[in-house]
Amino acid sequence: MRKGLDRVVDALRLAAAGLDQLFERKGIKSHMMPNPDGHPWIRVMHPMHEVRFIGITPNRGDGPIYLKLRVFLYEQYKDEFDRLLLGKFFSFEGVALLRNPAYPGASWLRYLEDEGRPVVGYETTINVSAWPDETFNARIHSLCEEFCFFARAVVTGGAEYDALPDTRPSKPAPAWLRDEAALEELQANSDLSESEILALVKIRIGQSNYRQQLIQRWGGCSVTGCKLTEFLIASHIHAWGKCESADERWDPDNGLLLTPSLDKLFDRGLIGFDDSGYVVIHPNLARGQMHHFGVDQNIRLRRDVLNKHLGIMKYLKRHRQVNGLEPISVA
Repeated sequence: MRKGLDRVVDALRLAAAGLDQLFERKGIKSHMMPNPDGHPWIRVMHPMHEVRFIGITPNRGDGPIYLKLRVFLYEQYKDEFDRLLLGKFFSFEGVALLRNPAYPGASWLRYLEDEGRPVVGYETTINVSAWPDETFNARIHSLCEEFCFFARAVVTGGAEYDALPDTRPSKPAPAWLRDEAALEELQANSDLSESEILALVKIRIGQSNYRQQLIQRWGGCSVTGCKLTEFLIASHIHAWGKCESADERWDPDNGLLLTPSLDKLFDRGLIGFDDSGYVVIHPNLARGQMHHFGVDQNIRLRRDVLNKHLGIMKYLKRHRQVNGLEPISVA
């Protein structure tokens, strides 16, 4: 269990008890802590006729721990869902939390399918890593309870909804928020192998706003300048799966736009780039084969873009370090 997750699990177990009592609909054991894929979460099942369930779960991967708070409604309740995504924001301790649609992966669909009735989802997140131990359990309990009250008020509408505070986020939602949610669901899919998940992640990134940001920045291949962008690949410098946070995963400084052959070599660590942008070639890439991939000692990242975005260099260095492309210093 990763650092800090154990106290979250303990706090969620305490918070789960009694959440179903916040709703009028009774008779279903609605607070649970199942581990269908080894990951802890709260389910509040069928708390209202319109709601399939409310879910609260920690994020996956490394880095800071944040809680994902979700509501899945039956698709027919369009007005209620519109209020979730377009109406008042859920706020906790006076801070409005950003929101986005939630896309259930295969492992979630097992819990969402209900007599063939399709569902739609809402999601918001909150970082709990820095919450002190002394107040942690109490704050998690309050967070879960207040989120259930919020969901009830939004779905019910009327006076209960009107009484909710109308707090707005201090900054707009980042463009990557929806893509991050979709990719996390992919990772949670226990029916896929690791290689299948990585392949689907690559496809999703290729369809994302992140790719458009790289096209805007580079205007073509980061090395050759090729402007046939439909054939270029959005490639992470520091690998997507090794990034420590969502900010790193979706940082345009952590991306290059490459031709398929250069992307494959770069992704496998057979080439990298130094701080000046010049290619660094791994010894495993035979010199007699380099020209077949359009690689020689003189290729480099385009200077006009690199000089404007110096944040790229830290990711280039990490890529070199991970793939053994850094020069060995001699004492």
